[in-house]
Amino acid sequence: MSVSQGVHSLNYTTNMPGMIISNQLSLTNPVAVFKKSYSIAGGDAKLEKEGSFKLIKNLARYPFSSVKTSKQSEPVTCSTNSVSNRSSLAKINNRTSPLKQSTSKEPIRTLILDNYDSYTYNLYQLLSVINGVAPVVLRNDEVTWEELCHLLYEKRAFHNVVISPGPGSPTCASDIGVCLELLKECSDIPILGVCLGHQALGVVHGAKVVHAPEPVHGRLSETQHNGHPLFSNIPSGADSGFKVVRYHSLMVDASTLPDDLIATAWITSSKECESVSDGLNTSSNAPFTESQVSWRSKETHGYSSFFEDNASNSQTIPEDSFQESNGKRTAKVLMGISHRHWPHHGVQFHPESVATAYGKQILENFRNITVEFWEKQSRRPMITDDLLHAPGSHNFLSAGLNALQRENLKDIWSEVSHSSSQGCNKSTIDTEPVKKNNEVGSFELLRLHWRKLPGMAARVGGSRNLFCKIYGTEAVEDTFWLDSSTRDQGRARFSFMGGKGGSLWHRFTYRIGCPAIDDRLPGVLRVENVAGQVKETVLQEGFFNLLNKELELRKCPEEDYASLPFDFCGGFVGYLGYELKLECGAASNRHRSSMPDAGMFLADQLVVVDHANDDIYVLALYQEGVIGGIPEPSLLDRLSPSNQKIVTVCGVEDKQQRLSKGSSVLHTHEVQSNAVEEGDNWGGLESERRGAERWVEKIVRKVTGLGQQSLDGSKMMHHLNLVSTVKTRDGDINPAFIADKSRAAYIKDVKKCQELIKDGETYEVCLTTQLRKKFTGEDYFGLYLTLRETNPAPYSAWMQFGKDGPCICSSSPERFLRLDRRGVLEAKPIKGTVARGNTPEEDEILKHSLQHSEKDQAENLMIVDLLRNDLGRVCKPGSVHVPSLMAVESYSTVHTMVSTVRGEKREDMTPVDCIKAAFPGGSMTGAPKLRTMEIIDSLEGSARGIYSGTVGFLSFNSSFDLNIVIRTLVIHNGEASLGAGGAVIALSDPAAEYEEMVLKAKAPSKAISKFESAHVTTEQLGSIMPLGS
Repeated sequence: MSVSQGVHSLNYTTNMPGMIISNQLSLTNPVAVFKKSYSIAGGDAKLEKEGSFKLIKNLARYPFSSVKTSKQSEPVTCSTNSVSNRSSLAKINNRTSPLKQSTSKEPIRTLILDNYDSYTYNLYQLLSVINGVAPVVLRNDEVTWEELCHLLYEKRAFHNVVISPGPGSPTCASDIGVCLELLKECSDIPILGVCLGHQALGVVHGAKVVHAPEPVHGRLSETQHNGHPLFSNIPSGADSGFKVVRYHSLMVDASTLPDDLIATAWITSSKECESVSDGLNTSSNAPFTESQVSWRSKETHGYSSFFEDNASNSQTIPEDSFQESNGKRTAKVLMGISHRHWPHHGVQFHPESVATAYGKQILENFRNITVEFWEKQSRRPMITDDLLHAPGSHNFLSAGLNALQRENLKDIWSEVSHSSSQGCNKSTIDTEPVKKNNEVGSFELLRLHWRKLPGMAARVGGSRNLFCKIYGTEAVEDTFWLDSSTRDQGRARFSFMGGKGGSLWHRFTYRIGCPAIDDRLPGVLRVENVAGQVKETVLQEGFFNLLNKELELRKCPEEDYASLPFDFCGGFVGYLGYELKLECGAASNRHRSSMPDAGMFLADQLVVVDHANDDIYVLALYQEGVIGGIPEPSLLDRLSPSNQKIVTVCGVEDKQQRLSKGSSVLHTHEVQSNAVEEGDNWGGLESERRGAERWVEKIVRKVTGLGQQSLDGSKMMHHLNLVSTVKTRDGDINPAFIADKSRAAYIKDVKKCQELIKDGETYEVCLTTQLRKKFTGEDYFGLYLTLRETNPAPYSAWMQFGKDGPCICSSSPERFLRLDRRGVLEAKPIKGTVARGNTPEEDEILKHSLQHSEKDQAENLMIVDLLRNDLGRVCKPGSVHVPSLMAVESYSTVHTMVSTVRGEKREDMTPVDCIKAAFPGGSMTGAPKLRTMEIIDSLEGSARGIYSGTVGFLSFNSSFDLNIVIRTLVIHNGEASLGAGGAVIALSDPAAEYEEMVLKAKAPSKAISKFESAHVTTEQLGSIMPLGS
């Protein structure tokens, strides 16, 4: 990617004291005013009089190639500071826009050895685009040395190997696995080690790995290099714009480097680390001129020896890159090393991070080094058409999705041609997904009947009044409400509500393992149908597998829901508890929740509120028949023998036509069907259809008759200024909730996390605790109404799972994951929270301090990179991007720092595959996820249960929308529980972490105190709440 020089500058002035005024692009000053107006090609957006993070947001919508100056014929350019500006703009482009896939280069096959890291699939995504074919990912203990040699030397399946980052140390065999042997023995295979892989390269050849001067995670450092080919076309040194993201607390000791290894990059600035916003702020610098080095003239094993060509240089590391420590002259922190004679290289930083400048260029350079290496070899990898489309292209997703079995390893490559290849096939990137074997199968055909009531939401007094009218008089048992109770800043638009009703309805709950035995044993599923009949069964394959199968067994024609403005057309609504991590790759659950680990309704009747237009939609699903023959009954149907339905069969050849046009059934098998409503005398299919129509019309009449009530707001809210009701064992703050851990114990756990961070075991730990309170009242819904009034949030939820099930009152501000009907995945992680101010001036100061907090930026960046990794496992190569990085959103009690990550789902991945790839949400675990969840289990004294899990819907049209369960009260067996915590990193202040935990618990605890003090019933509360909520 090139940028023209010398035509225009990006100029700004600032009114903030202490800021440098110069011709540079600053992305850290929120009140900067740009002198020059820039327009976006293809749109009317202007970057005029906008702050720095507003600039990021605008640039995020467009690829770099489409950003133009006001002179539309000229590209974006830079003047004297062209390189630094280019760095910032290139960095913005790499993270905010999907990467374009190259079709002109020969495909290069990379093997990624994954050290159980949470950033590996960021490398996978980048290399897929750069190499022209997707890499193969294997974990470091998933393949033996013999099997690896078979792949590298007998099958000649790979051009190069990338050793991923990971927790731990390269001196620990269980942390590094087969990677050490690879580095020791494979002198004729190009290898790039990243972070832990870089350290392993040093250890193999005799260098020592020691603690870094300080742990560095999610922070940037300006870097200098010596012109090695790995850093071609990348500037170097102070003010160059080459700033890299670091996630490490260990490093290779430069003073112990053997003769075979040479330093290629190191830190330059006296300030070792910077915040992300500092890293995006570049200074003027003369354009970088690539060092004129002849590294192609001499070879060892056919590998060009850059180092021998530059042996006459006075210093490999310049004099100004040494420092005095304890009277000893030592080199600064190494950022890169390479072998003098072998094609082995390492970088301590993370080129795949969203905030690393020139990260993609480094991986492109490694590709070029690989190509030049193999051009000089008589033996070359065999990348044939068969291999390009081998299962490894897409199905080597070993991290919990499609785990590779050792016994099948050689069979996977059995069809690869053994004939020698003179070169790589010039093929376009392999983006076609592997088709499922059961693509043409049988499933239940569902139909959707719905009505729209334009503008009715405002006339009935809002979604609260609507819910109370339809469900509130029935003790709200077995009801749900996915409640967008705040709609400012465009964060949410629709609310979904429903209850026990149609013939398809089921409630089911799931517990991991068998009680008091072993959580590795099969779980137990409890199912209740609409008639109230209950059965239990053992699930051999887990809950996610059940969801996957049940969703695959039911489909709704697109024409039935195509004109709806929302995605949910009926399906599963409920929660997934944190301990379901056991089905997502976690080694174990140390603690068992007293509540079911999952709870779902199969919802076939819905009322939807469109808050943007004040429209109300009433929907009902019913079964019309079966496509593709009589299928094996679903598990839910097998557990509900009296709830049998008409089975209508259509030929497989009519499948696509019926899904698109909804044509009539071909023939019917007579099976008894329950009546949908009492007094319904129709039978069979007609009963299903008319029952759905009758329910819709009944709700429409109820809604239109509701009208607007005259409400007395004066009766309400004389308890608005209640204090927090958190109590610890150290003393009362207010006698309500009691925390599982005292202040001293919580702070001790924070310090333990920081010790583990220092030792390289983790980068960030989301440490939490549970707060509990006896709650024997029966009006749980009244409590929820109080919570949504005092702490409105875009992803709020109410759920009540029968007489014995849990009740959820959530005011979550965070989206976990969404998949829309177009196949676009979106995550919106929150990391960084500060209390609101008492005055507008104080509030703005606090908001600004959050935006520029180095600690909070580091927390957020680590989780953004983690979510990019999770989406990268199931998204098309090059599609994962970050349209919004570290935006501050404001709620009633707090400001939060929110980022957005998006990607396009691969067609061979199901919606449940996507959820499983990212669960539990990274903002509630930390990184690397698997190792950090083990640490969390060892520190926290109880199960998290529903807290830290997710609540939302999975629709029969393959979409879903799920929140992160935070700011949530869970009521079960006479107890209200509330989880709270925060991310611990190296920069954390233990006492401040405790205060942040208390802050996050304040809104829900305040709501329950207010509710108990008011002593009003649901019915009373519903009649005195203000209109329009």
